[in-house]
Amino acid sequence: GSIINSNKKIIKLVNSNLVEIITFSNDDVNNGKFIIGDVRYIRVTNLDGTDALQVGLDDEDSDAGYTSVAAASSIMYTGTVVEGGNGGSTLDNATALKVKGVAGHQVEVFIASV
Repeated sequence: GSIINSNKKIIKLVNSNLVEIITFSNDDVNNGKFIIGDVRYIRVTNLDGTDALQVGLDDEDSDAGYTSVAAASSIMYTGTVVEGGNGGSTLDNATALKVKGVAGHQVEVFIASV
């Protein structure tokens, strides 16, 4: 279906810890969670001009996929599935989008859903 909802926010990281910035659920939209099956597009932009940002989808169980996003660059996801193991045979729904940067790092997140 067509995109109905979009959400954009800019986050300033307070430290260099791994931070959960978006959560996903199968059916619970409470507390700002996004419905897994409704998410069509996620863009994470590293607004910092010098430092890379680690970005990943995590299922809070056994799978996570992280990548480094260069300064002043973006990464795009077209869904919420992730596989952390070799072979990619059991893709799982992510429960969170997480980032790790430096203190004061600014991150923009844009999500489009139906």
